[in-house]
Amino acid sequence: MGMKYKTTHKAYAAWNYRQEIEDLNRASEQGWQLVRGGCFYSRFVKNPDVRYRYQMDWGKVEDMGRYIETFREQGWEYVSSTFNGWHFFRKFYDPALKEEDYEIFTDRESLQTMTRRWSRVVMVLSAVLLAAAVITGIQEFRAPNIPRLLQTLILLAACVFLLRGGLLMRSSDTVRRGDNRLLHVFLLFLIVGWTGVMALLILRPDLAVNSRADELTEPYVENRMMDFRVYYPDRYYLDLEIKADAPMVFSIVNEAGEAVYSVTGTDVEEEDIRVKLKRGRYWIAISCEEGYEFRCWLN
Repeated sequence: MGMKYKTTHKAYAAWNYRQEIEDLNRASEQGWQLVRGGCFYSRFVKNPDVRYRYQMDWGKVEDMGRYIETFREQGWEYVSSTFNGWHFFRKFYDPALKEEDYEIFTDRESLQTMTRRWSRVVMVLSAVLLAAAVITGIQEFRAPNIPRLLQTLILLAACVFLLRGGLLMRSSDTVRRGDNRLLHVFLLFLIVGWTGVMALLILRPDLAVNSRADELTEPYVENRMMDFRVYYPDRYYLDLEIKADAPMVFSIVNEAGEAVYSVTGTDVEEEDIRVKLKRGRYWIAISCEEGYEFRCWLN
């Protein structure tokens, strides 16, 4: 009979790695021994004849051979490492040993060194997220729209979440079971949030019109140049350039035939004109008597 394997797809908060250790110990007691630990992916083999106690370390390793040998000399067998720097070790379970004999860090300073390494990474990532949130926040203040507002909120939430984790990592002796549920909720929030942002950006009207007529055989009166659809109410931004031989009227017209934006002139050049549009159909209309050239872009 072949060996029996199983795969799990659990996610653990880095600052709550002790819960992952507890779960690995419990699985070993039930006969499932870790073959490869991973982020969202762990592989186990069924072997009820042995029982292990597991531990984890984190950090970049320059000399992997020496690193593994150091732990082997202390009685720890190396299992695997993850792409994000976590290393799994185990030793045979002996009920005669004390619990402290299963600690991978022989002193408090060693544990604090590991948690400080992770906390420094968190601080750097938090600073990057905060800087990105400030940039998008400034852009939102200058030209508010729903996708940019959501981006700012998501970046701020991620920054707060990581900062909280960095603080908790420094007191990682405690297993916080609720934190893994919080992690799953947060990951779902990120997925839904960024999917929503991308969908909103895709649905924004990306309208570009470039039209020119050196002369007209007859005047244009609300000539319908281009139709477009708005899928959700928001503030949209118009860049407009008009060069005309006689005053020209440029309008954005809704499906009720009402001009929601209109400007008249022979020489107009403006950027980021704020236009508040509701959900529905619209079109670009112009009225003029002589030659003209105009360009507009709406997003």
